[in-house]
Amino acid sequence: MKIRRSQAGPEAPDINLIPLIDVLLVIVIFLVVSTTFLKPSALAVDLPGTSQAKAQNEQAPTFRIRVGKDGNYGFGTQGSLDAQQLRSELAKALATNTDKPEDRRAVVEADAAATHQSVVTVMDLLAGLGVARVSIATAATPR
Repeated sequence: MKIRRSQAGPEAPDINLIPLIDVLLVIVIFLVVSTTFLKPSALAVDLPGTSQAKAQNEQAPTFRIRVGKDGNYGFGTQGSLDAQQLRSELAKALATNTDKPEDRRAVVEADAAATHQSVVTVMDLLAGLGVARVSIATAATPR
């Protein structure tokens, strides 16, 4: 028995791009959803540890101030501020803040090697600007 071959020759394989695009779109959506959008801090601090730390269920702080081990301060995305620059940045932030004065909260994230005077300076600045609720951040250490 003789089998006839087609005159056109072998067919070129088709590459279907629709499933490829679908898979890539799902990957992009997954990456966008799983990415955290945090503003990086310009001043890195190593928080002191405590074994008695309790998680606070309060509202998010209005202000977050960082104190570096070299005595510099950080606020927002800015780092390496001195006390006067920190005061002016806090005053600007307070001028645009819509919270009631009694609802304003601040968290001081001081490096474990920062001097006590640096932390007291920040607390004094906050008290002078009318922020009464001030917390000091710590990192929990295993027991």
